[in-house]
Amino acid sequence: MSEQTPSIAERIDASTQVLRHGRSTERTVFFSDAVFAIAMTLLVLDLRVDLPANPSVEEINQAMVEKVPAFASFLLSFVLVGVNWVNHHRRFKGIKSYDARLQNFNLLFLFFVAFMPVPTSLLFANAGSPWPVVLYAVVVSGISLSLNLIWWHAHRAGLMDKMVSEALYRYSLYATAPVWGIFLLSIPFAFVGSGLALYLWILILPASVIQHRVLRRRFVRRETARFEAEDAAAAQTAE
Repeated sequence: MSEQTPSIAERIDASTQVLRHGRSTERTVFFSDAVFAIAMTLLVLDLRVDLPANPSVEEINQAMVEKVPAFASFLLSFVLVGVNWVNHHRRFKGIKSYDARLQNFNLLFLFFVAFMPVPTSLLFANAGSPWPVVLYAVVVSGISLSLNLIWWHAHRAGLMDKMVSEALYRYSLYATAPVWGIFLLSIPFAFVGSGLALYLWILILPASVIQHRVLRRRFVRRETARFEAEDAAAAQTAE
């Protein structure tokens, strides 16, 4: 009987963990959505057009042309942040509980999201410097990798819904690899030429399409094998 009773130290440890984990992730998701909303709003601030009083047509045209790089940065960042918001939303549909480490990883993810307006404002500020491109690539990679860290920990710590299969976990984990992979790969190219790194980012779209097709085939194959095994087991039980 005494062997089954937890020690005082074990009970104290269990007591300290009471407030560090729970079954609902609603507050985590709501807070994350708020950070996303603020970050996406801040992205548009660099699009403000400063015009003199009673501007001429030429002055308006010139001011708009000067904002084209800022608009390109905004569009790219808005798409990337938006895609990551969708991915975050979908993954937390499969995460049904939390612990302290999951919350810390989520805060790391939100740090990169909240910081996104900074490299966005610098991206085309100086075409000759590699550092704006490097900073942008690091932040975007940080967003994708920290989201994968959340997903990996949730799977490892048993925080996921039981409906998330191993095949679905792997499919989601590797789906964003072309994004963070190509952004990280572009960093050394930025020191050769910042424009070269920017052109490299174009490869993300075809690489993502190819990655999706490969992962989809693997997912279908694994799920087919799983369902066939379940059907065979059910048939044997029925006999």
